[in-house]
Amino acid sequence: MPHSYSEHKDWMLEKYLALKPDCVIDIGVGAGTYAKLMRPHFRAFWTGIEVWAPYIEQFDLKTKYDQLIVADILHLDFSTISPRPTLAIAGDVLEHIPKDTAKQQIARIKNWVDDLLISIPLGEMPQDSVGGNWYERHLATWEHDEMVQALGDGVVDAIKGKSLGAYHWSRKSV
Repeated sequence: MPHSYSEHKDWMLEKYLALKPDCVIDIGVGAGTYAKLMRPHFRAFWTGIEVWAPYIEQFDLKTKYDQLIVADILHLDFSTISPRPTLAIAGDVLEHIPKDTAKQQIARIKNWVDDLLISIPLGEMPQDSVGGNWYERHLATWEHDEMVQALGDGVVDAIKGKSLGAYHWSRKSV
């Protein structure tokens, strides 16, 4: 679903406010949850990446982002995105791609940004297509320790909740 659980949203906001990034890339924006939550508190340049174009109009995403890119992250050339983000947010998106592929994407993102915030469902949470959007299917199940391991060196902080895990990786900590 294009909306996510409210769990750890305050934690994610605290991280954002502590980082005060110049430029943010929100990967898999869905309804624009993180832009809506964070932008009123500190105004950075936000680029949203969304694979499902109908969400742009459905959730009025043009008013939530400075720049929108309709693309599948798996096929997106990060070097074409300007300005270069210092912070990437992958909020409730990595469960929608196979785990090995998600690990490859995490590595790509880490090579591109200074900080990465991830929120992801933990444990078995099956989900099929939603409203005709086949990208909403859950293709991977993650556990807390698996994500910490996938992020590797540079994990600054992590929190495990009832439904979600939230993670902060930073290049400064590597």
